[in-house]
Amino acid sequence: MLNYKNNNLVDVKKITLFSVFLFFLSSCSNKIPLNSFEQEVPKPAPVYTNIDHWAAHPKKSDYLDLKPKNLINDTLSLDSVDVFYVYPTLYFDGFDWNADFSNKKLSKKIKDLALKNQVSVFSGLANIYSPYYRQMHFQGYKDNINGLKAFDFAYQDVENAFKHYLKNFNNGNRIVLAGHSQGTHHLQKLLNEYILLNDSILKKIELCYFVGDVFIENFATDGYPICESPTDLNCYLSWNSFPYGTSYPHKKNDFVSTTNPITWRNNEAASLYNMHKGILFNNYKIMRGGNKLKQEKILSAKVDNGLLWVEIENFPLFSLYNKFLKGNYHALDYNLFWMNIRENFYLRMHKK
Repeated sequence: MLNYKNNNLVDVKKITLFSVFLFFLSSCSNKIPLNSFEQEVPKPAPVYTNIDHWAAHPKKSDYLDLKPKNLINDTLSLDSVDVFYVYPTLYFDGFDWNADFSNKKLSKKIKDLALKNQVSVFSGLANIYSPYYRQMHFQGYKDNINGLKAFDFAYQDVENAFKHYLKNFNNGNRIVLAGHSQGTHHLQKLLNEYILLNDSILKKIELCYFVGDVFIENFATDGYPICESPTDLNCYLSWNSFPYGTSYPHKKNDFVSTTNPITWRNNEAASLYNMHKGILFNNYKIMRGGNKLKQEKILSAKVDNGLLWVEIENFPLFSLYNKFLKGNYHALDYNLFWMNIRENFYLRMHKK
């Protein structure tokens, strides 16, 4: 088990907002691509033989070499496991449909937000590979013509990076795919259009984290179902977090099966508060209820109609946070369950 020093929640008042709130603050930008997709000059493509064209790589020094400051006695270790991670949309303020992957400002956001708050959950347990890619502008989700073209353009980078990883870096290791939001959308496409067509590659994919999407494609008919228990492998996990009681309009043909990242089931049973292990905060510390004030309740989660309902109690200033979150915990899909994800990842991958 992992242990961390107990932190009284009153100290939260001294902590700034989660850095991942910048996902939403950034999305307030009014910048919209000026031209059609065809009118733009394509950005130079990443060259994945160049280690600098990877946001994360075992040979690079970054947040992934560190663990939360108050995570102690972390003796968990796994052998021969790789995580191929694709980060979410962080390109909000440009005037083109696809980002320049070499943009230093964007690269800093990727490191400070996505690497630090999301894929860091696998630090020390796996070799982490995360390619830079010319991701689609946030506005692409609102444009059915230019957006689709920009998405497919970005996807080609992801597919090329994965093929390069397989040929040059994998060395027979076990493979886990992990993404969030746009990253998850690209990984679903990768699974559907490349991996599922290659049995030898499919056998290597032991787990997928399709996080941050309400509508996950049903891969069960192709032999890759959603995970149903805390120890299942060769399956995928999926959730998108909302405040308790949120409703969402689904169409009849939508596939809406969701994982509870505390119970690791996809039924509608709510998790108990004492099952929640801890949240990763902006100061890179794990936080949970404090014993001194008997604030044991902090977070419970329940699956409902394809959404993950999250109920948070005894959390100072969270009403203020909610004002920034706009009724959606999407940006915190990894942070809220950081310790649960880490411990369960070890449980699944260690059992084999």
